[in-house]
Amino acid sequence: MQFSHSEYSTIHNWRRLSSISGYLAMGNFDGVHLGHRELIKEAKKKGEVTVLTYTPHPAIALGSVNSPFLITSDLEKHNLLKEIGVDRIIFLDFDKELSEMLPEEFIKNIIKDRFNPQGVIIGRDHHFGKGREGTPEYLIRAGRISSFEVIVYPVVIIDNKPVKSSVIRGLIQKREIGVVNRLLSHPYQISGKVIEGDKLGEGLGYPTANIEVDSAYKLIPADGVYSAVAKIKESKFSAMLYIGKSPTYGGRERKIEVHLIDFSGDLYDERIECEVYSFIREDRKFCSEEMLKENMEKDKMEIIKSLKEVCK
Repeated sequence: MQFSHSEYSTIHNWRRLSSISGYLAMGNFDGVHLGHRELIKEAKKKGEVTVLTYTPHPAIALGSVNSPFLITSDLEKHNLLKEIGVDRIIFLDFDKELSEMLPEEFIKNIIKDRFNPQGVIIGRDHHFGKGREGTPEYLIRAGRISSFEVIVYPVVIIDNKPVKSSVIRGLIQKREIGVVNRLLSHPYQISGKVIEGDKLGEGLGYPTANIEVDSAYKLIPADGVYSAVAKIKESKFSAMLYIGKSPTYGGRERKIEVHLIDFSGDLYDERIECEVYSFIREDRKFCSEEMLKENMEKDKMEIIKSLKEVCK
């Protein structure tokens, strides 16, 4: 599990699940994007909503992906779901036993015998059970037999783009942050613990916090400088987010660093959440520290200007 301090969310083996009131919203909910939010809004019309999601993400558990993939870590997902008023969030342990459970076994063992919900709501693309053989149509038929309603929510379309996690992942990698945030309906987040870095920024007058992200599978945009808002506990700061290998210094390790504008203090071991708003420029090697510093000043001014409406 990515986190353990929440009083709201729990991780369960399916055998430990118990009955719920209201509707069960079932899916990966990676990104908690606009489509997910509309689906949950529809479920909330019926009363209480319990979200059932999985950890690790099935694609990771089954070895379908072996590189950064997640739009949201478990903790980011949890916090976003709480923000939109989900009553209960359950992270189901996606282990070998669950991965081999046939669709009819999943419906009987988990949905009917454990949860016994009034109804279930899923997205048009959601599949469940071994080999993803459980389709929305299959669930509808099973619901009729087992006396629970099934709502299949359609894919949401924005600007002729389907609001789907797979589409958003591609846009993140292309640095199209504005479009990403529109499809998410919230700023893309990079969050984690502040760890000690090499202090290169401090020597330039731009001290940075190095971020150790919550999950090794967290999808990070391509290298470059981005505008962001950094959240530390209850405080927010305009921020310059840097992703890259510090080529001016011959660096080899990719880092995620953030400079908080108009902030001074020690952030080591603090949790930091960066809301990313726009791509500023690509990462590149400068011929001197002085030129790097001059460009960082330009970046800072552009970031302050770009965040004027966000931070007013």
